[in-house]
Amino acid sequence: MSILDWRISPWLRKLIFVGGNLAAGLIVISGLVMPIQEYFSARNTQIVEQRALLARLLSIAALEPNIQTAAREIAEETKRGEFVVGPNEGVATADLQTQLKSKTEQSGARLRSAQALPPKTVEGTRFVGSRLDIAGPLQAIHRAIYAIENGKPYYFVTEAVIKPSPPVIVQGVPGEPMIEARLDIFVAMQADGSNP
Repeated sequence: MSILDWRISPWLRKLIFVGGNLAAGLIVISGLVMPIQEYFSARNTQIVEQRALLARLLSIAALEPNIQTAAREIAEETKRGEFVVGPNEGVATADLQTQLKSKTEQSGARLRSAQALPPKTVEGTRFVGSRLDIAGPLQAIHRAIYAIENGKPYYFVTEAVIKPSPPVIVQGVPGEPMIEARLDIFVAMQADGSNP
């Protein structure tokens, strides 16, 4: 059989026709259909990843009210702060004395005197202090010391001298026992950067 016989032989022509169509089909599939399928597959993967990212971002965005609340609380906490703030030690000490006077009087004790103590530095932190002489009934002194030790900024009572004072006698009846206390109180200072 020669090459020219393929025109005569019907089965050979069918075989060549089927082979040519298969080859053309494979070329179309590998050159056109497979890239399109890969493109859509990659696109679907990208869409799934973007949906997952969108879900994470939406869950983060849903936390915004909680984050805003926490930020406000932190801002308020910073305002109350752990430090006495002032442009210099004199202003910070005066602020400290004002705060301590308020706490003492709110507790029912009587402030007899307040004097500034020399500032000191401990491990790089500057502390300003005040010496308070207070007097009052035992419960009032207790409330005053409790308010000072549990308040903000954080107050440190470094020295305390507490002694009883003679009770006040009114019309022959002794009154409630009185206490006199001298407290040395320090607080950490933070300069606010403004000019005095």
